[in-house]
Amino acid sequence: MSRAIRRNSLTEQATDALLDYIAERQLGEGDSLPPTGELAATFEVSVPVIREAIAALSGIGLLRRQQGRESVVAAPGATHLSRLLTLRVAHAAVEDDAIQQYREVVEVGSARLAASNRSEESLRELDDALADLRAVADDESLHAADIAFHAALARASGNDLFVLTIDALQPLLHRLRRRVWSGWVNSGGDLTSIVEAHATILERVRERDADGAARAMTDHLAQARLGLDVLSGHVGDSPARD
Repeated sequence: MSRAIRRNSLTEQATDALLDYIAERQLGEGDSLPPTGELAATFEVSVPVIREAIAALSGIGLLRRQQGRESVVAAPGATHLSRLLTLRVAHAAVEDDAIQQYREVVEVGSARLAASNRSEESLRELDDALADLRAVADDESLHAADIAFHAALARASGNDLFVLTIDALQPLLHRLRRRVWSGWVNSGGDLTSIVEAHATILERVRERDADGAARAMTDHLAQARLGLDVLSGHVGDSPARD
């Protein structure tokens, strides 16, 4: 059976070549690339192709173009990743259940690492986040405080990938939290039990109890799972949870 062979465009090849160039030379944030003419000669393509490749990498935050000067290497932040993930999720019709599964894997690991790696500064940030959570006055402030607590926990983990991905997923997680909260309230759940679940996570982190922090996060996410199942009408299909 014959199979079609897809050929990448010159721009795509030049984009990949630029990424390899940056990696091979270990260029970091703020380092300049050679002029476009020099890059074009290096990769044996036209200057317009190099400009298109630079534009593509600038669009995803890996390069920063400067008027009249060479482009410089940039470090894409959570905003760039958030845009990509939001578009990807919308295009692929990713359901809330998949986002919840992500939380159940990543945030348990984040809590475990936070207990092992937390500093006094990160504990103060978590204390402040918990205080904000205790003081919420409405649903929107609840969701904002909840997101802030989990983001602080990711920073306490010391793992930049946790921080980046959790920050980038905030718009999607905010949407999920609104649905989960609605289901949680419909199931008879209240704010006090949610706040205390966060307090338990923080105490396990404070005590450097990695296993305990992971269990506390698992228990908290079971609250979120129940809320989601109630809203989806799948409570009877879900295994019993303690």
